[in-house]
Amino acid sequence: MTELSEQGGPVSQSRRAAMLGVLATGAAMTLSPKAALADDFVTLPSGIKVLTIREGEGATPQPGDTVAVHWAGFTKGYQGKRIDNTSVRDEPYEFKLGSGQAIKAFEIAVSNMKAGGIVRVEVPGELPELAYPLDRGQRFTGELISQDLKIYKYRYGPQPSELGGQRALDFVLDNTTLRPFNRTLLFDIKLLAVRKQRQ
Repeated sequence: MTELSEQGGPVSQSRRAAMLGVLATGAAMTLSPKAALADDFVTLPSGIKVLTIREGEGATPQPGDTVAVHWAGFTKGYQGKRIDNTSVRDEPYEFKLGSGQAIKAFEIAVSNMKAGGIVRVEVPGELPELAYPLDRGQRFTGELISQDLKIYKYRYGPQPSELGGQRALDFVLDNTTLRPFNRTLLFDIKLLAVRKQRQ
């Protein structure tokens, strides 16, 4: 049986393989926040916990390199709310490694990856200096990135793209009644590309 595209023509084998690759990547990036066992993670000296889902085979980024990643984020310690998933809309997050554009947990995790790799990163709520600032004055730039939805720009990426994701993240960061472990965040990160710094 010939598979048809939305336009009615046959789907080529290469296009079909590409579509299946996107679906597989999306599935890896949307794992349940509780799917991995605690014993599977390796704790780095910084305190973040990393689980390698797939080892990359490409370049390892160095400070000054620009990296492109897909990421999915969850509030692990409080109700497992989704913060964002860039692979769903195919909008990678790019940042310059070592520039302070991303939260420290992202900097640390990505600097230990190779292009093509996928890791799950747990940022313990007891280590807020590795995640987004608890102080709203430090977390936001004051600039709105969406006037109609009132989505404020974060000083450090990655930035949730939807109001629901920002609200879930801000709730665990702003709620003073939560214990630190309730602020634990999970990120699935796929390192898509490394652009080397020009010498």
